[in-house]
Amino acid sequence: MARRILGIATSALLVGSSALVGCEGKQGPQGPAGATGQPGPQGPEGPKGDTGAPGTPGEQGESFRWLSFADVGFPATNADKHQVRTSGKMNLNGQEQNLGFITLLRSGQDRTGHACDLSSEANAASCFGTIPTANGTPMKDDSGAIEVASSQDFASLLKVGDNTFMVSQFESPVSSIFVTRITQEAGNGVLSATSTRAVDLSSVDGLWTTCAGSTTPWNTYLSSEEYPLDARAYFEMKDWPASSASSHRNLKAFAKYWGINAADGLASDEWATFNEKFSPYFHGFATEITLDASGNPTLAKHYAMGRHSMELSYVLPDRKTVLLTSDGSGEPLSMFVADTAGDLSAGTLYAMRIYQTSPRGTQLVSGDIEWINLGHATDAEIRALLHPAAGTARITFSDIFDVAAKTSTGACPAGFVPTLGECLLLKTGMEKAASRLETRRYAAYLGASVEMNKEEGVTFDPDTNRVYLAISDVTGPMANATGSDDGTHVQSAVNRCGAVFAMDVGPWTTSSGTIATQYAPLNIYPLVHGVTTNYPAGSPFVGNTCSVNGLASPDNVTYLPKFNTLIIGEDTSSHQNDAIWAFNTLTGKLTRILTTPYGAETTSPYWVPDINGFGYLMAAVQHPYGESDEDKANETGATGTASWIGVFGPFPALK
Repeated sequence: MARRILGIATSALLVGSSALVGCEGKQGPQGPAGATGQPGPQGPEGPKGDTGAPGTPGEQGESFRWLSFADVGFPATNADKHQVRTSGKMNLNGQEQNLGFITLLRSGQDRTGHACDLSSEANAASCFGTIPTANGTPMKDDSGAIEVASSQDFASLLKVGDNTFMVSQFESPVSSIFVTRITQEAGNGVLSATSTRAVDLSSVDGLWTTCAGSTTPWNTYLSSEEYPLDARAYFEMKDWPASSASSHRNLKAFAKYWGINAADGLASDEWATFNEKFSPYFHGFATEITLDASGNPTLAKHYAMGRHSMELSYVLPDRKTVLLTSDGSGEPLSMFVADTAGDLSAGTLYAMRIYQTSPRGTQLVSGDIEWINLGHATDAEIRALLHPAAGTARITFSDIFDVAAKTSTGACPAGFVPTLGECLLLKTGMEKAASRLETRRYAAYLGASVEMNKEEGVTFDPDTNRVYLAISDVTGPMANATGSDDGTHVQSAVNRCGAVFAMDVGPWTTSSGTIATQYAPLNIYPLVHGVTTNYPAGSPFVGNTCSVNGLASPDNVTYLPKFNTLIIGEDTSSHQNDAIWAFNTLTGKLTRILTTPYGAETTSPYWVPDINGFGYLMAAVQHPYGESDEDKANETGATGTASWIGVFGPFPALK
C-alpha cells in the first residue's frame, strides 16, 4: 500500500511542474504518507491449487459401555433351593434386555428333553454322560448297569465352517468327552442340541478326572486331568490296593476301561496285565481337541506342558504363553511358553516363585513373582519315555530320582535336596523327564513356590492387562508358618471362603537378557474374597458358613472384555446353594446371577464372545443332591440328579 501512495504523489508533481523539466536539483525528503485509500474491487479468482496431503486422523472416542445383571437373590424357600435359578434381565449400555438360560443337555439324555434308551449298548455312545471304554463298549457298574455320570464340568462352543459344536467333559475317574451338534435360530440366536456322541480317548491312553478347560485363540478345545496318582507311591505298590485305599476307586475304574475285571480286585497276573496298560505318568496333562467341519475330533496330549493336578490350561493373547493351574494342596503355578504361536507341542516350562510383600500371616498374600526355568521339551520326547520302542522299559519314578531318609537331626544326607518332605537327588541326565513327569517335585527341587492351595480357575482381562486367579480355600501351605523345605515363601492370612487374586502382566526377561514372554504375571494381590460368617439359629441363612452376600470357594472364572465384568463360579460346601456371580472390577459390586439346587456345584462358567453375531455364557450344574442334602432328592419339587449344561443368553455381540 505504501508503494501505491508514493506513485500517485510523483505523478501529480510532474503534471503540475512541466515548465521545470530539465532541472536536476537534489530530491527532497519524503513527505508524510497520505490517508489510506478505499480498497479496489476484488480481482478475478485465481486458479485452484493442488490438493494438500491428508491430515492425521484423530482418535475415536470411547462409546459408553455398561453391563449389569438383575440379582437373582439368595434362594430363601425350599422350592427355590430345588431349582436352577438364573437372572432374567440385564442392562446393556442403559437399555434393559431380557436374559434367559437355555438348557442344552442334561446327563442321561440323547438330545434335549429325550431320555436315553440304554436297553442296548449301541445307544450308549450317544447318551450324554456315558463313559466309553478303550474298546468302545460302555462302562458298567458292578451290577452290570451302564454308568451315566452326573459330573458335567467344562464345556465350550466351537464354530467350524458353517457348523457349531459344543465340546464338553465329565469329571469322573475315567472321563468322557462329548461332541454335540448345536443349531442356532436365525435372528434371535437361540441354541439347541440336535445330536451328541462320545469321543474315543484311547489314542491318548484315556483321560483321568477331566475338570475345567478353555478354548484356544485358534479355536481348539483344551481339556485337563486332575489329581493323577503319586507316581512314587504307585511304583512302590506290589499288589492291588485295598478297597479302603484312596487309589482303589480310580484304579478300579481304569481296569474296567482297559477291559480287566476288577470287581474284587486284581490277582497277581491281572495286576501285571494292568501295569502293561497303565502308568500314572500317562495322566496329568492338557489334551487339545481339534474338530473338522463335520465335528470329527483329533486329539493331542501335550506332554511338553508338564504333568500337574491340572485344573486347566489357559492360552494368553500372544498364542504362545499358557498358564496352568493345579488343584490340590501345596502346588505351583506354572507357565509354558511355546516355541511357535498356535503350537503347544514344544516349549519351555516355568514355575512361579513368590516374594511376599504383604505382612505375613495377617493379610491375604501380596507379592512379586519370579519365574523359575524348568527347561525345554517336546511332546514327542516325553511320549517316547511313556511309550518306548519295543524292548525298552517304560520310565518309572526310580529312573528319575533317588530318595533317602532324613538323618536323626531331621536333615537330608549330603547331596540330597529337601523337597516336599522328601530327600531327593536328581539322577544324571534326568532333568527333562523330571520337569515334565514330576513337575511339582522338580519345581520345588529348583526353589519354586509350591505352597498354593486349591488353585482353581484363571482368566485374562485385556482391559487392564491382568490375570485373575481363583483360590477356593486360602489355607494349608499358603497360610502355614512352614511351607517349602528351603523356607516359607508364602504365609497368607487364612480365608476358608476363598479369594480371587489379580496378577499384573508384562514382559519377563530371563537371566541371559532374553524376553521369554510379554505375558508373564509379575505380581499377585487380592481382588475380592469371601467372608467367614456364623449365622445364629433362627436366621434364614443358618448353615451357611460364608456370607450369603459374598463368595464361597471361588472355583472358575471368565471375563467379558470391554465391560469390566468378571464371572465367578463357586464349588463350595459353605453355601447351601452354590452360585455364579458377576463382579464389576471397577465398582467392586457382586451380583448373584445363578444358584444351583441342593448338593450341586457350578462348574466352569465360560464366555463365548461370538457365534454368528451372538455371545453366550456357558454354565454347568454338577451332581445335584450329590455332595450334600442327598435326602432332598426324594422331596416333592426335586429336580433330579442329572447334571445340566446350558448357556446364558443370547447376548448381542458385546463390542
